[in-house]
Amino acid sequence: MPCRWPTQPAFWLPGLGWWAVGVWSSRKGVGKRNWGAVGDTVSNAGSEVHRGRRGMASVCTSAQGGQLVHHGLLHPPSVSVADMVTPLIAERLAGHERVLAALPAAIAGQLHHRLPTTVGLHTTDVGELYHHPGRVLGHYLGWIADTSLDGAATIIAAAQLDTNHRHRTALWMHVDALITQALADCDLTLICVYPHDPVTAAAIRHAHPSLLNGTATPNPDHFPADQFIAHYPLPPPSDLGEPDDIHIFDHPDQLTELRQRIGDHAARAGLRSSRGEDLVLAVSEVASNAVEHGVPPAAVCLWITSTAVICQVSDNGQFTQPLAGLLPPPTSQNRGRGLWMAHQLCDELYRWPHPTTLRLHIDRHEPG
Repeated sequence: MPCRWPTQPAFWLPGLGWWAVGVWSSRKGVGKRNWGAVGDTVSNAGSEVHRGRRGMASVCTSAQGGQLVHHGLLHPPSVSVADMVTPLIAERLAGHERVLAALPAAIAGQLHHRLPTTVGLHTTDVGELYHHPGRVLGHYLGWIADTSLDGAATIIAAAQLDTNHRHRTALWMHVDALITQALADCDLTLICVYPHDPVTAAAIRHAHPSLLNGTATPNPDHFPADQFIAHYPLPPPSDLGEPDDIHIFDHPDQLTELRQRIGDHAARAGLRSSRGEDLVLAVSEVASNAVEHGVPPAAVCLWITSTAVICQVSDNGQFTQPLAGLLPPPTSQNRGRGLWMAHQLCDELYRWPHPTTLRLHIDRHEPG
């Protein structure tokens, strides 16, 4: 089975960034892991560290008496993000709501001087948050769980454009579209702030059920998540050249040998042991799916680049569930957690449906 992807046209919208995407750090326990943890969120005062609760299942129910309000806000590039978000935050803090502001650090630092009160405000560096799009829902659910007892909550986030990383940008598009479905029963207002750009405006409208421009307006151009993903698929996989290792398998009994080879590959790349174990577990889950639900034989191709360890798993099937792995499974569900788990473990994970192909990335150099 080839490890290179045939050349084909890509349908994607360059330069579109998305709202807060939490940074999940690998944490090892004895025989267990914690999922969906909100990243350390430093309060505006700069001295409090806020750690959210952890959980895979949705913490939102209609019994809360509220539901998600999801706005897209387009602002002229000539207007600063700080000027746009300050009155929005101030209004919600005055109403005694909890607010998570995902902003560049420099802008977050200005809020203390711009706002009449910062009680109830948490800020986080959007540059850190946007690095892991597949983890966004776990972090949002964790933060919501930590604030739900205090009533309504608001997340205000400034979009971060990433024109140099087409795949990450496209995956953020998918997360943007599906979050309306995933958090539908949350008593939450989510405001996504973007610079107005004619190139990206159509995708922003398609991703948001409501647009905010002074007043909130229902958006007739909104796409449901599956329609959005079909309209804006990922670009084809980048050509990484010949792989450093290839492993072909078609039976669950071969997974033990595969795990050993993945672990050896991670060690050669210099990954610390816990991140190597994360890669082994994530690849094992994806490879198990390929054997059990795909069309074997399957191929695992491995690369070590200057920045990451990359593993590609492909089989001869066609993936027909575009939202799988991006939506957190309910706790009552004993199966179907593998792709969600893989997203939480990897720094990046991308999937193409025809044929079923997944690429898993673990960064070689972790932020200090």
